[in-house]
Amino acid sequence: MGRVAIVRPIRPDDEPMMVRFHESLSDRSVYLRYFHMMTLALRTAHERLSRVCGAGDDGCLVLVAEGRDESTGAPVIMGVARLQPAGEAGEAEFAIVVADDHQGVGVGAALMTRLVEAARVEGVSRLRADILAENGAMRRLCARAGIPVRPTADPQVVVADLPL
Repeated sequence: MGRVAIVRPIRPDDEPMMVRFHESLSDRSVYLRYFHMMTLALRTAHERLSRVCGAGDDGCLVLVAEGRDESTGAPVIMGVARLQPAGEAGEAEFAIVVADDHQGVGVGAALMTRLVEAARVEGVSRLRADILAENGAMRRLCARAGIPVRPTADPQVVVADLPL
């Protein structure tokens, strides 16, 4: 059963919620998203988050899944998706990370659906992502979304590749 989330573009005033979101990520989730460990201080630095929360200036689109904290009712960011121009014209890379407490309940699927829709609206012709081969959850999410995943020359990395 999924949780109720509103998927929307990130806003500059989301920075405090983004700090709390990053505080909720396990070391494993951070590693699977960034391919290496990043300290909480680095992930939540104001300079970095002000760029992320002001997305759009650099051609990137950042979406958040906003829900409610089950104990307090306060708004929380449950997951984040990023679409970034890359490679040749019309190509874009994507990434999704879901807070540990909200994994496995449909948040990633909601973000993926909106991300693919947004890519089509933006005129993206090819959507792709490098994924750690050990990231089974992301591989399954891509498969359910109809995004083929194939091996690369690096046995630790697979690529999700969807022509639009």
